[in-house]
Amino acid sequence: MFRVANFAQHQLTLSYTMRTQGNVADRQIQIASGKVAQQYSTISADSNQLVNVERAVARTEQFNRNIDQALTRLSIMESSVGTMVDRAIEVLSIISSAMSGQNIGDVPLQAFAATFLAEAESLLNTQHEGRFLFAGAQTDNPAVDLADVTYTPQAGLPGVFTADFNYYQGDNLQLAVRSDETFETTYGITADEPAFEELLRALAYMDYAGANLDDAVLEEAYNLMKSAVDGLSDIRGRIGASSKVLEAAKDGHEDYLTYTTNLVSTLEDVDVAEATTRLAQDEVQLQGSYLSLSRISELSLLNYLR
Repeated sequence: MFRVANFAQHQLTLSYTMRTQGNVADRQIQIASGKVAQQYSTISADSNQLVNVERAVARTEQFNRNIDQALTRLSIMESSVGTMVDRAIEVLSIISSAMSGQNIGDVPLQAFAATFLAEAESLLNTQHEGRFLFAGAQTDNPAVDLADVTYTPQAGLPGVFTADFNYYQGDNLQLAVRSDETFETTYGITADEPAFEELLRALAYMDYAGANLDDAVLEEAYNLMKSAVDGLSDIRGRIGASSKVLEAAKDGHEDYLTYTTNLVSTLEDVDVAEATTRLAQDEVQLQGSYLSLSRISELSLLNYLR
């Protein structure tokens, strides 16, 4: 029973009790969720910093996804070019054998040329996720078409040796990736690189030499293929260099993500041991508040005189 004499004390003690109840509830939620707060408004002093950090983390993770996609494409392109280098070296050995003595008629140069041309066309039309990787920005269309009527690498043989890029169906735009806030890395290789043209033309000359037993054209095929091997090795090196640049950028992003993850954890995550200790203290205070309220409600002159 409340009287004028104890009403104020009762209200004050009640407000402290309700506040302690709120603290107990908050501690329980913190321990259950592992987070300091469930709303930004609860940590208003740190909310602005937290939002900025989370936004930066989201951007950095997107940059890493961009880099991973580019690295996958570069790995596939490097594999294709590496296979072409291996095949070009095989062709050099075959042509060298045909150029020894009078062996040009004994080596099936046309059959070899047809096989290697088909494989080279397939490698230059390599796809990943529906994109033709060597076609520049024209990723929906094959980069190379050796059946194109304008592609005539044997025109003018045996006396004229002229480059012919009419097999190429793409454009001259290179692939690029946004690897950082202010940095874009160009990494594309297009099928109109001189080394690819030399590889294809050398095989066309090899076919002509086999059909016509022409030593001069076969020698030109050999020289072209040697040049193609050097050029393909250079392309392979450029792909590797682009991969290194992107991997370095990703390493930097990973370091930043480690730092920001720790920072976000500092701002968001609760110290469970500390929260448990405070919960125990709040529960003791709450029990004391209940006892005080009970005692205040019993205060009266009659009880006092007793």
